[in-house]
Amino acid sequence: MYLKASLLTLSWLFCQGLAVPNQPELEERALQNNCNRDNLLRSFVDPRYSASASAFCSTYIQPTVKSTTTVTATVTAAKAKRDLTATTYPPARLSSACSCILTAAPSPTTVVSTVVTTKTVPSACSVPTPIVKNSGFETGSLEPWKLTNVYPALPDYAQYLSLGVTSPGFGGSQYAFTVNNTLASSYVQIDVSQNLTVCKGAKYNLAAKFYETNHGDSQETYVEAFVDDQLVYISKASDAKGPPVVWTTLSGTFTAASAKPVLTVRFVATNYLSVEWGVDNVVVTPA
Repeated sequence: MYLKASLLTLSWLFCQGLAVPNQPELEERALQNNCNRDNLLRSFVDPRYSASASAFCSTYIQPTVKSTTTVTATVTAAKAKRDLTATTYPPARLSSACSCILTAAPSPTTVVSTVVTTKTVPSACSVPTPIVKNSGFETGSLEPWKLTNVYPALPDYAQYLSLGVTSPGFGGSQYAFTVNNTLASSYVQIDVSQNLTVCKGAKYNLAAKFYETNHGDSQETYVEAFVDDQLVYISKASDAKGPPVVWTTLSGTFTAASAKPVLTVRFVATNYLSVEWGVDNVVVTPA
């Protein structure tokens, strides 16, 4: 691409405070650099235009890290004997003439490009408080808990199974969820469940109070707690049994595999054993 070069007035340059090199000095530089004294170089070393030419060249050949698609140099003379405004010069000639009149290459100009990377961060997860609703059955009803499994099925065996929210609860509280099984069956299972709202991938503590009373082998009746398919707790043979009622602490931890897991407390009796269970104060908290 060709660039148009003309000469700016000296009066403007003086107002800008630019030093005007004298002609002998520019002539000497041109001789030392073995420069070709063509019309362009002669215009550059002309004392009338030398300051304008020096200012232009300092910018024109200044190294820079950015790409410039178009460079236009315009210098105008009010009383020039030769009219250069209509003269065009290729970039190579401009660079050559400029290198002849500059004592040293200008300091590089560093252009810093900033790359902004946008990363979408999920908003902080929030959960309701408390996580387990009606955790101590203090409303006197089961809701929002649900009976999700009763085996053998009711009402066929209602005379052998009684379950629901009864009084008293743990520590003198008003209510607890209890199951009384007198069914002579090889296997009995009762599940009571509630949907939770938690942060997926977060770790939580599960705690509750429970009791069970039987007159057989303690390993044949037990209490379990699940969150979805994760077994969080299973009662041990060493847990206290009654009668009388002895409340025991149920505790464990789990990592939420989903934001809407299902908490289940399960009561199991085998080998035709009669048993009474109770659960109260079911609490889930962040670990």
